[in-house]
Amino acid sequence: MTASDHDDRIARAGEYALRVLDPAEEVAARAEAARDPAFGAEVDRWNTRLSQLADGIAPVEPSPRLWPRIVAVTGGAANDNAARFWRRWAIGSTGLLAASLVAMVVMVSQPEPVVTNPPTPTASLTRVATLKLDNGAAAMTLVYDSATGELYLAPTSEMEGDTRIPHLWLVMPDNAGVQLVGAIDGHDTSRHNLQGVMVGQATQAIAVAVSMEQPGHTPHADHPDGPVVAQGEFQPL
Repeated sequence: MTASDHDDRIARAGEYALRVLDPAEEVAARAEAARDPAFGAEVDRWNTRLSQLADGIAPVEPSPRLWPRIVAVTGGAANDNAARFWRRWAIGSTGLLAASLVAMVVMVSQPEPVVTNPPTPTASLTRVATLKLDNGAAAMTLVYDSATGELYLAPTSEMEGDTRIPHLWLVMPDNAGVQLVGAIDGHDTSRHNLQGVMVGQATQAIAVAVSMEQPGHTPHADHPDGPVVAQGEFQPL
């Protein structure tokens, strides 16, 4: 089993424990837990973590304005990739989510430590964008979390069949040009971890764009060589 397969197993077990799978996926996960002891044990671990976490947290009703805000920002774009993308983004990313839940349980169960020099809080900004083609069709949904540098992408089916390689670009403010993020998957959801100066650039960028480049070719970092086929403005979430 590869590291990616292991991460997918952890994520699927967590989704099953959280009951966020669609009916068909839940039936399949229940059957897998019954026949596969390793998967069943992973589901049990999730249930234990979640129950411990829930014991220390008072229930809070989500704001009824949250989902309309997401729909408004993304233009209502929805498909199987986008649904799975939002679900996985909402609960975090595979191994990171598991580690975070365990850490939260430990924090709740332990007394608060004495901090002699409290650190300065770091501002966090979650930004979303819907990249659209020239004909107005949604090509991709993007979410960026400046606190972690995590960039989540969920393409629609609009770019399927194109043999060129999509590359993601940040559009900088004040006519400062564009900055290459890199090649991306135009057919399936993906997650990228931005590091170094790129984190600040992604936080400052006003929009994102996708160019289509020839296979095996990497454009210069400050301008695409292939046509720009989709773009969209960043919006705060």
